[in-house]
Amino acid sequence: MQVQLFVAPLLICFVACISAGNMPDYIQVCHRNEPELSKCLKSSVHNLRPYLAKGIKELNVPPLEPLYIGDLSILDGSAGLTVKAKKLNILGASNFEITKLRASTQNRRFDFELILPHLHGDGLYEINGNILALPIKGNGPFTGNFTNFVAYVRVQYDIKNVNDLEYLHVKEFALKIRTGKGNIKLENLFNGDKVLGDVINDTINQNFELFTNDLIAPIARALEAKFLVITTKILENFTYSELFPV
Repeated sequence: MQVQLFVAPLLICFVACISAGNMPDYIQVCHRNEPELSKCLKSSVHNLRPYLAKGIKELNVPPLEPLYIGDLSILDGSAGLTVKAKKLNILGASNFEITKLRASTQNRRFDFELILPHLHGDGLYEINGNILALPIKGNGPFTGNFTNFVAYVRVQYDIKNVNDLEYLHVKEFALKIRTGKGNIKLENLFNGDKVLGDVINDTINQNFELFTNDLIAPIARALEAKFLVITTKILENFTYSELFPV
């Protein structure tokens, strides 16, 4: 369910890869007047994937392998279901692939679509309420395997003047998620009742897309705010001319 969590460090490197001068050699530079800017940026970001897996200290980008998410309140009970996740870890986020990308320096906007071929997640959960017309209650460890999750990202930015220097400023960061295939195993449902636990796990996995669709929206909203803060901190280190060389 956490396919979208790789988007923040990806956006950081996506913007950084068009920087000149101060950027390390492993970053492929794309100039603002590049005839095929989108194609160049896609190649640059894909080239960064092995570095993203380990993290890039000089850009303050944390490792994607594993990607530690921490604690999330996913559903608050208003829809008849309370879901909380704790100590979330995600493996496989660095294997993303950009399938579509549009970059416009004139309109100051990026739009891109990304696919995650395979993710593995683990952590702790708390769940109480009803889902798919069945009562569900429990807490304990969970594991999940997810394939072909897709993220759609729109980034709108402007240019701000700070101490007579121009900096890129993110005005809008919009994220949407389309779920793919997968399976989840929730341990200790109904205080460890194996029969009831197997029924719920089987029901969830037989209706995997419907189940995850109920959880994606609140996760995406929380991540939008988190990604914006992280991205803004990184962009403060580069002027507009450094990020978009002529």
